[in-house]
Amino acid sequence: MVKKLSIFATFAAPLALMGTAVYAQGTAAPAAPAAEATAQVAVGATVYDSTGAEVGKVKSVAAPNFVIDTGKNTATLALSALGTSPKGPVLGLTREQLDTAAEKAAADAAAALASAIAVDAPVHASDGTTVIGKIAEVAEADFVLDTGSTKVKMPKTSVANGTNGLFIGLTAQAFAEATKSASPPSASK
Repeated sequence: MVKKLSIFATFAAPLALMGTAVYAQGTAAPAAPAAEATAQVAVGATVYDSTGAEVGKVKSVAAPNFVIDTGKNTATLALSALGTSPKGPVLGLTREQLDTAAEKAAADAAAALASAIAVDAPVHASDGTTVIGKIAEVAEADFVLDTGSTKVKMPKTSVANGTNGLFIGLTAQAFAEATKSASPPSASK
């Protein structure tokens, strides 16, 4: 019997917080030491390109990275990619270049995740090392995870790629508790 979890939000919420990291390459003009740029970067600050055009706004800062919102995409960049100018922080990419890089990184990550969701692929708990089961079946929008003691139908959006392969946003203990109380799937798909 395959159980269908009714707590997918528990799995998906931590994964939704994970952004696609895009690291800027190139030089910001004029370049300044990373420590100086870091000290001047604050949430809400406008980031400019080398011509003075706006690239986006700083959404958050967590050294050694910051998150920038271009209005179209959100990307995580290294603070060391920033320089300074009289207007404020400067990035060596235009808004269009950053949007293109963010969209390519997101597409690459989605393709890598799609290929990783395959029969016999292990799925880890949130620690990235504890295997909670292996994928037994794959459908268009979901897969069946065989834990050894039960089979659980999960949406593909409930997993992400990590260093050791696929993982979910729950500890092994929380997953075991969640699957213990999972209701059987309805007869219709």
